[in-house]
Amino acid sequence: MPSKPSTASAIATRNKPPAEIYIGGAGDESSRLVFSYADWRRDKMGAHRRVEYLPHWKITAAKNLAADFVAAGHPLALIGHSWGGDTVLRAAHSLTAPAFILGVDPVAKPVSRLTARDGRPAAAALVMHVDAVPGAYDRSDLVKAAGFIAGGGTPRAFRLADTRIDTALNHWNFTGMMRARGPDGLTAEDWLAVFPERLSQTAG
Repeated sequence: MPSKPSTASAIATRNKPPAEIYIGGAGDESSRLVFSYADWRRDKMGAHRRVEYLPHWKITAAKNLAADFVAAGHPLALIGHSWGGDTVLRAAHSLTAPAFILGVDPVAKPVSRLTARDGRPAAAALVMHVDAVPGAYDRSDLVKAAGFIAGGGTPRAFRLADTRIDTALNHWNFTGMMRARGPDGLTAEDWLAVFPERLSQTAG
């Protein structure tokens, strides 16, 4: 059961712009799939959002950045693609205030599965899973399949997500998955627009 923030922390978040931390998957530093999206998002949102990017292997940096945002009173969303979804969960497990957790075609790492670190973090007030099952597979989907075999598939927290969006997109298409509509007609981008209000509701 997700923990609830204190009234004081709920009030503090109203005075701080929401923060979004994007975590790229394997090879994102060369493909720049998530890096480019985060860059676009930063330009689009301006002063209304704090937007940061990290590669999946910077787990300690992700934990520290997430903790700093929460301590400063920023409503927080953690968004991870592929192995970045695994890092998002690792970072969220260290938080003491509620956050929005979004896995975009996430893949578990072997160590996370073996140590049960792929389960739902206590701080995860809302968990969303955007899945990709393409009609025609390409190289990115084969890379994902290899990761599934090595790591054990989709992290448990995302398999049991509160909200799920299924897409017919390829694994590489991060931007497409962020803009794909779920059964309720909402996209992951739509959820990012309203997540601070959803988090504040958990204070009630």
